[in-house]
Amino acid sequence: MRRNARSLIFVISLLALALAALLVNPIKIGGFERGGDTILGLSLGLDLQGGSHLVYQAQPVVDPNTGVERLPTADDMVSLRRIIEERVNASGLGEPNIQVLGGDRLLIQLPGVQDLERAKSLIGETARLEFKHRKINVPQDLEAEGIIVAEDIVSVSAEPLPQELLDLLAPPATVPVEQATPAQPETAVAEDPPPVIVIIVEFTPEGAVKFAEVVADIDLTPLQLTGDVPPSAIELYIEGNQSLNYTVLGPLVTRVGDSNRFVFPFPPTVRDDGGTEPLDLALAQETVGEGATVSFVKLQGSVDEDFGLSGDNLTRAYPSLHSGSDQPIINIEFDAEGTRLFGELTTQIAGSPTDFIAIYLDGRELIAPVVTQAITSGTAIIQGNNFTLEETVDIALQLEGGRLPVPILLVQERDVDAILGADSLQKSVVAGAVGLGLVFLFMILYYRVPGVIASVALLSFAILVLAIFKLLPVTLTLSGVAAGLLSIGMAVDANILIFERMKDELRNGRTLSSAINNGFNRAWPAIRDSNVSTLITCGILFYFSNQLGTTIVQGFAVTLAIGVLMSMFSAIFVSRTILRVVAATPLSRHLGLFVPSGASDLPQRRGSTPAVQRS
Repeated sequence: MRRNARSLIFVISLLALALAALLVNPIKIGGFERGGDTILGLSLGLDLQGGSHLVYQAQPVVDPNTGVERLPTADDMVSLRRIIEERVNASGLGEPNIQVLGGDRLLIQLPGVQDLERAKSLIGETARLEFKHRKINVPQDLEAEGIIVAEDIVSVSAEPLPQELLDLLAPPATVPVEQATPAQPETAVAEDPPPVIVIIVEFTPEGAVKFAEVVADIDLTPLQLTGDVPPSAIELYIEGNQSLNYTVLGPLVTRVGDSNRFVFPFPPTVRDDGGTEPLDLALAQETVGEGATVSFVKLQGSVDEDFGLSGDNLTRAYPSLHSGSDQPIINIEFDAEGTRLFGELTTQIAGSPTDFIAIYLDGRELIAPVVTQAITSGTAIIQGNNFTLEETVDIALQLEGGRLPVPILLVQERDVDAILGADSLQKSVVAGAVGLGLVFLFMILYYRVPGVIASVALLSFAILVLAIFKLLPVTLTLSGVAAGLLSIGMAVDANILIFERMKDELRNGRTLSSAINNGFNRAWPAIRDSNVSTLITCGILFYFSNQLGTTIVQGFAVTLAIGVLMSMFSAIFVSRTILRVVAATPLSRHLGLFVPSGASDLPQRRGSTPAVQRS
C-alpha cells in the first residue's frame, strides 16, 4: 500500500506541475520563457494562428578572386538559419519556425506576423554601413593633370552672347488674338537692350570632347540641390591684357550647339559701394585682348573617400533615444581596428569646416556631421531625420547580425489570414472536446470502474501532452491536432487491452489485485509492439518530410510520437497506480463493477471456515 501511495503522490504532483505550466502564461524563469497570447500559451502554427510563410533558396557564391561559383554548403545553411533566427527573435516579430529544406532551401514560418514586407526586409537583407571622409570644394587642376592642356584651346575672347543662345534664353512672347489692338502710329523708337557680354573659349575638336566630359561631371547632385554640400564649379584663370580669376557654376557653362565653343559668364565689375557696373563690350574686349590664354581648375563640391572603416568593424549596434532631442538613434561600437581608424580620422579633421564624416546605410546618406573633437573611444551614434524606433531596431539588428553567408532568393511567399486560423483553431478545440467526451462515455458505460479510471488517465494524458507541447515548445498545426486526437484513441486502445485481460483473469478465479497485475503484465508486450511500430513510422515520416520540405507531415509525425509516448505512460503507470489504490478499498469486494458483463459469470468465492471456539 505504501508503494501505491508513493506512486499516487508522484502522479498527482506531476499533474499539478503540468496544470501550473498550462495556466501560468507566460512562464519566465531566468532565461527560460514560454507562452504568449494564444490559447494556453501554446505555440500555434500558421494554419491555426495565421501569419507569414516564406521559402528562400540559397544562391551560388562567386569567389571574388577567381570568379568561380561555389554551391552553398551544409555549414552555410546552418549559419544562414542561425543568423536569420537571431534577427527574427530579437526583432519581436514572434517565434519563428525555421527549417533547412534539402540542401539549399530555407523555410521560414512566422505565426501571427502580418507585416510581411518588414519580415522580408529583416530576413533577406543585410544593412551595408559605410563611413566616408567627405571633403568639400576639392580643387582639381585640369592642366596640371593633363586633362585640358594649352594645345586643346584655340582662342579666348569676349563677345556678345550668340543669338542662338539668346533666343533660347528669351523666347518671343505671344499675344492672344482677342486681346490684339489695331496698330498705333509710332511715336518713339524703342532702344535695343544692351548685349549680354560673355567669355567664349573655342577648343579643338578633341579638346571640346574632353571639356564636355568635365562639364557633365559638375552637374548639380541631389546633395548640392538640398544645400548639404556646395555645388561643383569651374574656376577660370584668364591671362590677357588683364588677369581674370573667377568661378562659374556648372549649369552656367553652355556649349554653342554642336560647335567646339563654350560660353562662360563675364565677371561683373564691382564698385566700391558693392554695386556692379554695367558691362561694356569694348571694355570687356580690351580687358581680355588678343591672344589671351586660359586654364581651368575644377572645384568638386564634395568628394567622399574611403578610409578603411565599414560595418565589418562593428562589434555592437543597439537602438536608443538621444539624450538631448529624445529622437531614436543607433549606438555603434567599433572593434580595435575600427576604433583606431575612427580615432585617427577624427583627430586629423577635428575643427575643420571643410571636412566631414559621411555615414551611408545601404547607399543612403544618413548623416554627415562636422567633427568638433577627436573621438578615440570607439563609439558613435547614427541618427536620421525620419528615424522611427522600429526602424532603428531593425537597422541595429541588421548591422549587428552581419552579412548573410550566402545570398538568398525569395521563391515562395504566402500570407495566411488570421481569421481563417482562428476558425480552424475553434473547430479543432470543439472536435477534441467532443471526441474526448465520447471516449469517456463509452469507457464508463462499458467498463464501469476501470472505465472511470481510464477516463481519469486519459484526462491526465491530455494535460501532460499539452504541457509538453508548451514547454518544449512544439509548434501545433492543424495536422498536429489530428495527430493528438489519434493518440487519444491509441491511449484508449492500451487501456482496453489491459481491461480485457483483467476480465479474463477475474473469470479464472484470481483476486482483483492479482488480476490487475497479470492484466498489465500480459497486455504489455502487445502494447509495446504496437506503439514501437507507430514510433518507427513516425521516425520515417519525419525523416522524409524533412528532406522533402513537407512541414505538414513533419508536424504530424512529431505530435503523434509525443502522444504515443505519453499514452504508454498514462496507460501503464497512471491507470495501474489508480487501479491498485482502488483495489485496496472496500470497492474491491464488488467484482461485478470491474467487468463489462457483471458478476454472473464470475466464480463464487468460497467463504472462510469459522474458527472453533473453546469452551
